[in-house]
Amino acid sequence: MKILKYFGLMAAVLTATQTFAAPQRIGDFNLIDHKGTAHQLSKYAYQNALVVISQQNSCSTNQALFSEYRILQTKWDNEGISFVMMNSTVGDTPEKLRNYDNSYNVNMPILVDDTQLVAELLGITKAGEIVILDPKNMTVLYRGPMDTPGSRGTPGTTFLKDTLAAAAAGETRNRDTVTVDFEAPADCIIDFPNAVTSADDVPDYETEIAPILIERCVVCHIEGGIGPFAMNSHQMVQGWSPMMREVLMTKRMPPAQVDPSIRHFENARNMPIEEVQKLVHWINAGSPRD
Repeated sequence: MKILKYFGLMAAVLTATQTFAAPQRIGDFNLIDHKGTAHQLSKYAYQNALVVISQQNSCSTNQALFSEYRILQTKWDNEGISFVMMNSTVGDTPEKLRNYDNSYNVNMPILVDDTQLVAELLGITKAGEIVILDPKNMTVLYRGPMDTPGSRGTPGTTFLKDTLAAAAAGETRNRDTVTVDFEAPADCIIDFPNAVTSADDVPDYETEIAPILIERCVVCHIEGGIGPFAMNSHQMVQGWSPMMREVLMTKRMPPAQVDPSIRHFENARNMPIEEVQKLVHWINAGSPRD
C-alpha cells in the first residue's frame, strides 16, 4: 500500500513545472520546535544550507516519504546542511507534534509556525513542500518537492539534489531561486484563515493596529521610555515598521515571552497569535494610514 501511495505521489510530481528567478531574499525568523528549542535562521549561518520540510499531521505525502527524508538527511548532514521540519497548520499543537514524532520517529526538529508567518515568508502552501535556505545570504535556493525518478520514458528531476550539491560546495551566492510547482493531495494543503490576499484584507491602522500598539507596546515606547523610539504618531510607527517586523519575526519583541503552556507568569508579555499576524500583515502592506 505504501509503495502504491509513493508512486502515486511521484506521478503527481512528474507533472510539476519549474521556474528560475533572481535570488529571493528573506528576513530573519525564529521558531520554537516541538520540544521547546529555539531555531533562528541567522544562527545557522555556520552551515551551508538549512533544509525546511513542510509538515502537517494529516499529510499523506509526509507519511509516505519519511524514509526518503531520512536518506536525504543522512546523505547531506555531514556536508554542512541542516534539516528541520516546520508545521504551519492551525490545530497541530506542540503536544500533537510530540505524539506524531513518537509515532513516526521523525528524528529532526519540528518547528512550530503557529502564526503561519514563516510559511508565508517562504512561500509554502502545502505540506511535503521543501525549501532550501542559504542562512548566510538570507536567500531561498529551492522550493518544491522531493526529486523524482524517471517513469515510462519521462526523465526524473534533480533540482533538489543539484541545489544541495551547490550548497555543499559553497556555490550558492547569487544563485537563482528554483521553484518547482507540483500538485499535492487535499490532506496536504495548508489552510491560511488569516492570510491577506487583497487590499481589502489589510488590517486598518486606526481600528486594529493602533489599539494593539497601545495595549502591548506604548508602555515602553513613549517619550523618555526605555524603548528606542516613541510610538507617538503614525509617521513614527511607519518609519520604524521594518524593524518592528524583524523583532516580531525573531521573537525579540515583545520582551519577556515565556511559554504559557508551562505555567502562568506574572508580567509575561506574550502577544496573541492574531495580533502578531495583524501587525506583520499591516507592515508587509506598507504600514498604510488608511
